[in-house]
Amino acid sequence: MRKKIKIFLWLSLLPHWLFIEHIKSKPLIVEEFYSQKIYPLIYKTYSLFFNKIPFSIGDIIYLIIIFLLLRLVIKFFRDHRYTFLKLIFDIGSIISAIIIIFNISWGINYYRLPLHQKLNIRTDYTKKDLEEKIDFLIDDLNEIHSSISSNDSLPLKLETRKRHSLKKNIKEYNEFFSSEIFISSKRKHSLWSTPLSYMGFSGYINPFTLEGQINSKAPYLNYVISDIHEAAHQMGYASEKEANFIAYFFSHENPDPYVKYASLIFAIRYLNLALYEIDPQKAKEKIKRLNYGIIENIKNIDSFWQKYKNPFRPIFKKSYDKFLKANSQDKGIKSYNEVVGLIINYKF
Repeated sequence: MRKKIKIFLWLSLLPHWLFIEHIKSKPLIVEEFYSQKIYPLIYKTYSLFFNKIPFSIGDIIYLIIIFLLLRLVIKFFRDHRYTFLKLIFDIGSIISAIIIIFNISWGINYYRLPLHQKLNIRTDYTKKDLEEKIDFLIDDLNEIHSSISSNDSLPLKLETRKRHSLKKNIKEYNEFFSSEIFISSKRKHSLWSTPLSYMGFSGYINPFTLEGQINSKAPYLNYVISDIHEAAHQMGYASEKEANFIAYFFSHENPDPYVKYASLIFAIRYLNLALYEIDPQKAKEKIKRLNYGIIENIKNIDSFWQKYKNPFRPIFKKSYDKFLKANSQDKGIKSYNEVVGLIINYKF
């Protein structure tokens, strides 16, 4: 029986691949039938079970997968009857199952209609557009910082703050993004928050359980954005630039000034990085306009990630880059940066 299942998985891989290649060029069909109808049913079914469990089942599933693969490799070296072909056959069946489950449960969302087309937002911009938006956001950020802090030169004390609420006006935002998922979606602290820190990630979505996993060690300003970013993935927005934009949108409109503070730092850093690639000197001048206390908060974020820097992080980043490119994100990990055009052109 187990052998028949493995054979079935192997044989299913080719028609599954052909199906995925076919729908890649049909975003309207994916949007209408999968992202708007099938995926919400999948999410609701998964959430009925997984949302009731306080810890991350998805993290445990990853551990089980690693265990199964290692066990097969160990068996190959210990059992001379277990040939290399059998090893490839067994590992291939596991990988086939992972690919099929990944795409059916969530991955097809990579091929949906782009969010900027749904919302009729331009993504192109000029250097002047970029500079004007940065100036506007910096003014807004300085004002919020001054209203919270007793002194412009003091950083905000953020790490003792409780998890923020995303429920304010959630129905209105929900209708705006054509999703009913956000209201009931939950994120969980990843059991592997320390490894995530070393890998340089503040969160991820588990495609096998649709749990949003958050790095509990991440600095508050990263934690806030990551929470909403992963919620966007749970809503079915697989594109990283779109998840980044939704994170910016929801956090910017949140009534909690600390959450809006996080959104503005998030946006300014992306926009100023884009400006730096065009005009490094001008980008440096922009940053100097920030209140000193804000710069200190940004330095605290950077020092956290620097603490976990290691020789393997570039390998993890490169692997994720290839994963994104394999799923039609042509810019790979740089697709996160494409949020710049959306932030500039969207009008609140």
